[in-house]
Amino acid sequence: MGLFSRVKDLLQANIMDIVNKNEDPEKMLNLYVERATEEVRNFQIQVNRAVADKIQLEERIETLGSEITQRSEQAKLAVQQNKDDLARTALSLKKDAEASLRDYEVQLADQAKAVTDLQENSRILTEKLEKAKLERNNLVMRQRRAQTMKKANEAISGVSTRDPLADIDRMKEQVERAEAEAKASKTMISTGNSIEDQFAELEKSRANSEVEDELAKLKAELNKEQ
Repeated sequence: MGLFSRVKDLLQANIMDIVNKNEDPEKMLNLYVERATEEVRNFQIQVNRAVADKIQLEERIETLGSEITQRSEQAKLAVQQNKDDLARTALSLKKDAEASLRDYEVQLADQAKAVTDLQENSRILTEKLEKAKLERNNLVMRQRRAQTMKKANEAISGVSTRDPLADIDRMKEQVERAEAEAKASKTMISTGNSIEDQFAELEKSRANSEVEDELAKLKAELNKEQ
């Protein structure tokens, strides 16, 4: 019964304690169920052996019953043939068989009770194991869901702590500043009045003046000819 007690203690353990003591609850729960399953399997082997012993006792009792009947018939036959010594031998063997039969019947009664208890315990352990498997599956799903929610919350938290609109506003300011600088540079180009520009303007004015002088001269000559 020591194995039954060990398996029972294992199945009655607080499964949440196992979860809390390990960083990977799913792995630990699987190991826990595997261990319990193996213990229940070993216990069932003992139950099967007890059943086999009971069957052997029943077969032995049946054989002894047949032997007792046979010895009785042999004793009668020996008496009928005036062979008292042979009859005594048959009756002696019958008596031994009857003693063995009584002993085996006591053993069978004890064995039958043991088998009944073992089978009942096996049923209890099997039910507890199935319950443990269901609880394992439930806890694994809860663990996975909790991990998923945690990652999702962390992702949302990371976004909420850094306002994406603030980044957009900052980029908008940079773009507007770049546009302003571009306008300012264009204004500087259009209004620029460097020394070289001034000389260029003077050269242009002088060229225009020479053209005008040449035109006036040409007009004067034409007037004289008329």
